[in-house]
Amino acid sequence: MKFFLTVFVCSVVNQNCVEVPPAKHDYKRLYDSHYECIQKGLGESYFILYDGELFARPVVEALELYPKFHCAKVENYQESEPADTTPPVTQDL
Repeated sequence: MKFFLTVFVCSVVNQNCVEVPPAKHDYKRLYDSHYECIQKGLGESYFILYDGELFARPVVEALELYPKFHCAKVENYQESEPADTTPPVTQDL
């Protein structure tokens, strides 16, 4: 079983939450244990709000932003085999 991490940023002022898009902040999403997923969710949430790249302090203050994250169980997860991208061998006749 795996756990899928999703991080949201919420606003008290706007009364909504939005998922952090990977284009804005890419983070590992699949973990082997609930413990690891929660640990990384806390770290990523902190980083997203306080690194200064996505949100400056005045924005966090004005919109009263806070982080939220979720670790969803993914049952029967199977790693997919990488696609074989080797071109077929051709023979000259």
